[in-house]
Amino acid sequence: MSETPSSLDQHAAGILLRDVTKRFPGQDRPAVNRLSMDIPAGDMVMLVGPSGCGKTTTLKMINRLIEPTSGQILLGGKDITAANGDQLRRGIGYVIQAGGLFPHMTVAANIAVVPAMLGWDKARTTRRIDELLELVSLDPQQYRDRYPKELSGGQQQRVGVARALAADPPVLLMDEPFGAVDPITRERLQDELLSIHADLNKTVVFVTHDFDEAVKLGDRIAVFAEGGHLVQYDSPERILAEPANDFVRQFIGSGAGLKQLGLARVSNVSPLPVVSATAAEGPQALLAQAVSAGQDAAAVVDGTGRPLAWLSVAQLEGLRLLPAERAPQLPTVQAADTLADALNAILVSDAGSALVTDAKGRLVGRIDAQLILAAVRAQRDAISSVPQPPAAGSPQSPASSTDAGRP
Repeated sequence: MSETPSSLDQHAAGILLRDVTKRFPGQDRPAVNRLSMDIPAGDMVMLVGPSGCGKTTTLKMINRLIEPTSGQILLGGKDITAANGDQLRRGIGYVIQAGGLFPHMTVAANIAVVPAMLGWDKARTTRRIDELLELVSLDPQQYRDRYPKELSGGQQQRVGVARALAADPPVLLMDEPFGAVDPITRERLQDELLSIHADLNKTVVFVTHDFDEAVKLGDRIAVFAEGGHLVQYDSPERILAEPANDFVRQFIGSGAGLKQLGLARVSNVSPLPVVSATAAEGPQALLAQAVSAGQDAAAVVDGTGRPLAWLSVAQLEGLRLLPAERAPQLPTVQAADTLADALNAILVSDAGSALVTDAKGRLVGRIDAQLILAAVRAQRDAISSVPQPPAAGSPQSPASSTDAGRP
């Protein structure tokens, strides 16, 4: 099966772990203990848990940097233990902290490592380098010939992702890739990864200690306990709403309800109506509309429907002209923003609500705290109404959801 990587190129591949165990010499208990997981093709699966729980060991067994003691790992339906290890790894992207770049090689040379091993010609490799640098938001002209020491931590991490994607692998493994960068850069890298994943549809297995990061990025989250036990494997929504046991509950930490706000989008909520007018229509006309509609605030929009101001009835009563320029710190959110973003905008808004705009910035309505609360309750009710899948490692399903009997 030496053709495994090339046969999977350009397609997401599912990963199936069947009763996988890893014991290191001299250790009393296994690093990973009878792990069964089904990672669907195209999903981003987050591995979380305390230090020493087997997350990175599991990741490295998938590309055979570490060999399992027992069990079976299938990639795209094929047993990886039958493949040539070096060739297997050339067909799997791998990203670590700070990108793991070779310091003596330029950005272009770093990205070209795997294509060179695969025998790509220079023209094809150059095209691929430029495509990937643009994909990770780095200008090829500016960064192609730089060395890692000339890059910031975030830029190094972007190059690391580009290098991992160079041969268009079906699977991308990421081991704490954003752990060494500052919080602002980390958030930007997370957003870029979500965008890349949406565009490329790769299967991603991502190790992190940060549960908030797992919630933001993951289609599914696998929670490990010490000793390599899989405690719960499910969607972020269900794990937050219905943690399997006290261990998962403690690992999630406080504020599970607030974390759920990061999972739902403003687009999932039907916005409330907003009275609006252009500056040319004048404050009295806008005030009359607001009073007639029984609303205590109204919006000023430009000629294309983009909001410029959000004014209370009391403010309108004292105005002779409506503002024709956009007000600073106008509380607005887009349909693609999360309910957490919306709640933050509401909390800093004097009007107690935020304006909702479409992708082109045009006003479509408003959202308030009561609407957000109702959306979260509806989400929880929907999750609770769906039966739990079989427990981890059960004969019915290796793609387990929970294993409530473990610590």
